[in-house]
Amino acid sequence: MRRGVAPLAAGTLNDTTVVPPYSVSGHRALIALRCAKSFRPFNMVRDKFYKMEVEMLRPGTHLPHPGTVSKDINHLYQELSKDVRAYFEVRSLLSGLVIK
Repeated sequence: MRRGVAPLAAGTLNDTTVVPPYSVSGHRALIALRCAKSFRPFNMVRDKFYKMEVEMLRPGTHLPHPGTVSKDINHLYQELSKDVRAYFEVRSLLSGLVIK
């Protein structure tokens, strides 16, 4: 324990978040989620300091083209929207079954 903070086990960000092992598809998904959630531009993967950070953490890592990031976000949106639609369809059906 240092400065009152217990060290985390390897592969964890905090007590509940487990960091998965590196994969190209996982890295692309994280980039897409970062852009979508944090309103980052697709071309953030071209940022000099982001490239330096990735190289420092995992030397030799290939970063996707901004167009690939855009396609990944679009694909995530298309696929996840199916789940959202199904969720609301089920909710709609269930709300019709509720006796008031």
